[in-house]
Amino acid sequence: MWSYILHCFLLLFLYNYQINTQQIPFDTIVSFGDSNSDIGNVYNLTNHKWPIVPPYFQGRFTNGPVWIEKLGISNIKNYAYGGATTDNNFIQGYTASYTIPVPGVRQQIQIYFNETNITTLNFIRTLYVIWIGGNDYYFNKTISPSTVVTSILNSVKDLLKIGAKYILITNKSPTQTMPFVQTQEQFIYYRDRNIYHNNNLSIGIRKLDYNHKEVVLYLFDLYSFILKIIADNKNYSLNVKDYCWNVLNGSVTILCSNPESYVHIDQYHYTTRMHELIGDAVRQFLLTSSAVNKSSYSIFIILCVQFFLTLSFCSYEKSSFLFPFEI
Repeated sequence: MWSYILHCFLLLFLYNYQINTQQIPFDTIVSFGDSNSDIGNVYNLTNHKWPIVPPYFQGRFTNGPVWIEKLGISNIKNYAYGGATTDNNFIQGYTASYTIPVPGVRQQIQIYFNETNITTLNFIRTLYVIWIGGNDYYFNKTISPSTVVTSILNSVKDLLKIGAKYILITNKSPTQTMPFVQTQEQFIYYRDRNIYHNNNLSIGIRKLDYNHKEVVLYLFDLYSFILKIIADNKNYSLNVKDYCWNVLNGSVTILCSNPESYVHIDQYHYTTRMHELIGDAVRQFLLTSSAVNKSSYSIFIILCVQFFLTLSFCSYEKSSFLFPFEI
């Protein structure tokens, strides 16, 4: 009796071990977005003047690698720019104390298209990533979430036209928890727009017209994940209230010596520790969302059902056997 229960738990352990150690099924990441994904584009654009290195890490807007560098894929084609919006024709984004314009996501995709020979791409092994939206609300306080979401969906459509098969979109992070949010009015502004934005994005992606048999759109719930970390502070042991570096008028003041213990590196950005947690969560999400692992999970469920059905029949028949399932 107990041997069957033990076997089932063993299968669960092996399945979780497989997920934790398995690589996501992509060779290349093509990333579009803002400072959360920028790995040096603004740094190069400003002739290595912004962000200031050190303390910022090699052109990232944090103290180490960002989340896309934590997915276990070395071939990263990065088009993200700090300060970027969804579309410059909609809202212009800026960096370096709002003095230098940067390409929005739709412009980033156009740059990618212009410099890439599409006929040579292996779309089956390429993951396209979009993390964007925060700066639209930062630069334009009157913009509606439905308009920003429509702009994001236009970028998704652009990628689909190119031939993308796998696209990961993150929803809005909880901007209301950022250190730069100081007043109740600011908190309510960002909280409400985040909620409306994410609801609209979820509905919009479901309504998109695309070939569901050939294309996979992943929507990662970044909002809930980050709120969970902030709420579950005891398990993560991270400082959720303060930040490590103060950015003011183009200069950076160091306020802490242990940024790995913080959620926020400055008033606007996450630490590399947070990027690591986000990257790991996205990797797990991609693995458990893939057809291969859904199949593996189905097999696990079927085997567990076999074990428990066997256990029930053993109690009745006083004998041990396995149902002859075909999988």
